[in-house]
Amino acid sequence: MSIRAQVISTIDEKGIDQMGPDDLIVKYHSVDVRTRSRLIVYSNQRAVVRIQGQVQGVFDPGAHDLQTPANPISQFFAKFQYAGNVPWEVEVLFVSTARHEARSEGITQTKELVPMRYQVAYYFMITDPVKFINAVQFSSFKYTVEDFKNYVSPIVDQAVSQVLNLVSLNEVYANLHKVTDAVTASLRSFLEEVGVHLITCRIVRLEPEDETMRRVVQFMALGLDVNTAIRARLAEIMAQRSDPAATNMMLGVPYYPIYILPTAGMPSGLQQLIVPPTQQRQQQQQGGSSQSSDFEISGG
Repeated sequence: MSIRAQVISTIDEKGIDQMGPDDLIVKYHSVDVRTRSRLIVYSNQRAVVRIQGQVQGVFDPGAHDLQTPANPISQFFAKFQYAGNVPWEVEVLFVSTARHEARSEGITQTKELVPMRYQVAYYFMITDPVKFINAVQFSSFKYTVEDFKNYVSPIVDQAVSQVLNLVSLNEVYANLHKVTDAVTASLRSFLEEVGVHLITCRIVRLEPEDETMRRVVQFMALGLDVNTAIRARLAEIMAQRSDPAATNMMLGVPYYPIYILPTAGMPSGLQQLIVPPTQQRQQQQQGGSSQSSDFEISGG
């Protein structure tokens, strides 16, 4: 923060706004705040002044002189008749009132104990800065959307689990609206207590954690039955390993390598078809050499 000519704002000496798009609270802490200081609050912000850990005033966007008689900060100082530097620890907390998006994700289970990975996106805005500051805890210079996501994630996980733990795998996507309604109701009730308004909430992702299970569900969504979907997944794995039996797995046809088929008791014509080409050439060469030797013997 900057205190150029006793001006307190989120703009630093280089003209850079310290309130970024993912920041919810930016804290300015100094014991050099004077009663004659001017507090500038920019759009999409509200400023909360806290002295000795107690909130003494909330300021809307605009310029505010701390020495104004109607100002609660000035009234607080006037009780002790201090006019220069304030001998107390003063904090100015700039709270963002813009709309923000956060995403919470985790793993829950269905009725059959199948692990399901989910991701919930929710859009919110801070409506009561005092409630919000008193509810959250942060020890750094900023409180970000990532910190808020970690704060809300347990509530989201509980809401999702309450629905999915009672639903079987084949009914998960048919009850997706119930998951959305449960998460929305739980989040709205919880966020109102901390001064946050929930704008909307939606399920971004809900799928089995296991990759094979996820692919089987995707194949079934294309219209395949369970057995065909399982064969399709196995064929996909075999194809990735360059297994020649991948096509047979997909078609459901047994795979018999031609070089290991038994030839005993088969007709000679079928045996010749089964014999590998290399062996056929070798047999032909051996047959030709034996015929030439017989011809020489008979000729002699």
